[in-house]
Amino acid sequence: MLLGAAPGSSAARESDSSEHASSAPAGTCRFTAGGSESERTLIIGNLLTGMDGAQYGAVLISRGRIVELVSEDGIGSAAGSAAVFDCGGNYVSPGLINPHAHTRYSFQMLTARDRAKLPVYAHRDEWIPESGVGDGEDKIRYKDGTNDAKTLFWIELRHLIAGTTLIAGSGAVQGLAKNAGSRRRPGYEYAADMRTFPFGQEAMQRIRRLPSFAYDGEEAFSPELTEDLPAHAPYVPHVAEGTDLVARLEGRFFLDYVATRNSGRRFSVIHGVGLDSGDIARLGEMDVTLIWSPRSNVALYGETADIPALLRENVQIAIGTDWSLSGSYNMLEELRCANDLHGSGSGSPALSSADLWQMATGNGAYALGLEAVTGELEAGLAADIMVFRKQSDDPFDDLLRSTAREVLATFVDGRLRSGNREGFAGALPNDCRFAVGAHFVCAELPDAAKGLPFEFGEVLQANRKEDIVPLYREDHQPFPNQVKCALRTRASLQP
Repeated sequence: MLLGAAPGSSAARESDSSEHASSAPAGTCRFTAGGSESERTLIIGNLLTGMDGAQYGAVLISRGRIVELVSEDGIGSAAGSAAVFDCGGNYVSPGLINPHAHTRYSFQMLTARDRAKLPVYAHRDEWIPESGVGDGEDKIRYKDGTNDAKTLFWIELRHLIAGTTLIAGSGAVQGLAKNAGSRRRPGYEYAADMRTFPFGQEAMQRIRRLPSFAYDGEEAFSPELTEDLPAHAPYVPHVAEGTDLVARLEGRFFLDYVATRNSGRRFSVIHGVGLDSGDIARLGEMDVTLIWSPRSNVALYGETADIPALLRENVQIAIGTDWSLSGSYNMLEELRCANDLHGSGSGSPALSSADLWQMATGNGAYALGLEAVTGELEAGLAADIMVFRKQSDDPFDDLLRSTAREVLATFVDGRLRSGNREGFAGALPNDCRFAVGAHFVCAELPDAAKGLPFEFGEVLQANRKEDIVPLYREDHQPFPNQVKCALRTRASLQP
């Protein structure tokens, strides 16, 4: 739950990390290999265990899980024969969790034609080509989702080097970030019903014919569920995606359905732009998480979910990137967008930087029913960890300043998966042999058993087309084809 730290004030305790001895120069990490028989890893730095700030110490890891959070005094004895990543005063955080990513579609950029006309939509059906609603000229042009493993590898890598350790949505490969979605397909560690739209086309047509939001008839609509998933798998659909009556009705019918369930299943709502105050209150009452994708919302609809109202009703909020056409290319970009809209970068801040960190870590795990698995630095949870460069004594403000360049290392299940070579003093683990610019990748390629029967050079070659989203931009700014994060109405777009 967001704790509502006062916007504009530091949620972090004063750090004295500069006084701590480290084997690595400031702003870097140093790796020391462990003993041949050791299965333990120790990550040293300023640990982010909650919204009250950072505390110098270490995370002791064994077999992919956090064994213990070690105090400063115990670091020497805990190291023993473990492999050690001494990151000095840099911040050690739970990895970012992206609970809303259409991975299979996120290789492509928004065209200049489509970007110029946004936002023009009152409901998602107006821009989706196959919805049967609206004029074909108003539709967004995009390609079908890809199943090409090399391209999916590239897309996951874009998120991984920016600190994301878990992605929920369509499309997955093994060996990089973790994935939540259909367990029937390879690459998904965690089951989640990520059905994009809960109501089918026929149901949406019937909803469109209802006379008003005050409609009090007996007609009800039940969302469609994905077959062959466990009954407890979280249900995470797009709901109330738009600003019109149809979006509001869709939200009401979905929450009516949730109100009748007593199965212990976790429910989340993606977007929720059309939810009114009554709907928002029901989210809080029924413990339904709102998954917020602010850049995509303002790009397509000119506005976004009512964040101040959600906070007043104690609704749990997570944050995700959506897809590359209208959303952000990584979670760090999405956090800065959220900050521009409702954080310190806005005229009337409702969210602190600590709130945004919580939305991108623990709240993302909660939205997927995985809070007992990952999302925090806590003994017994998976060692899914990001290390980012210390720039000030406020780690949460520093996270909002961070780009892929400031992410020194990303660990999944305690294993280093990627990082910035310029952020490491000395050697890297032996399997970190691939590089893209200053970024290194620790992966086993080729690996036919995991569906990755290609060399890393083939991944690079496959993703050199003009319309393929790059891993990062050299000046670390949003790409020109991305929509600016600002609330806009149709009236404000008139000449």
